[in-house]
Amino acid sequence: MYNWQHKDWPNFKYTTSEIEEKLFEFSQRAGRVNGILEGLSDTMQMEAILSLMVAEAVKTSEIEGEYLSREDVMSSIRNNMGYGTPRTVKDPMARGVGDLMVRVKQSFAEPLTDLALFEWHRMLLASAKRINTG
Repeated sequence: MYNWQHKDWPNFKYTTSEIEEKLFEFSQRAGRVNGILEGLSDTMQMEAILSLMVAEAVKTSEIEGEYLSREDVMSSIRNNMGYGTPRTVKDPMARGVGDLMVRVKQSFAEPLTDLALFEWHRMLLASAKRINTG
């Protein structure tokens, strides 16, 4: 059953009591990672953030059955962030994923709207010929 097929859609109810310990553990680890990042030089911080973004993009794409070149995804993200010398991105799907990762990084605190989701869909599948994106 898809989430939109549940009778409560889209007004889900949940409790965190069963996962509070895991949430606390995650929060502690995230704090440690943040502390380590803050101790790095600006260049090393940027490299660490880029590596995390590439790993997230590649792994998320694999869930969908897409296997992207880490190099192309890295180049796309770097190009979009204006970091380093612009590089050629051969794979249009990797270009779209890179565009999307940078957009999400820039707007993560904004409310999630239908318009934003449609825009992300267009970005991700800009090279698709047979899909009506957005």
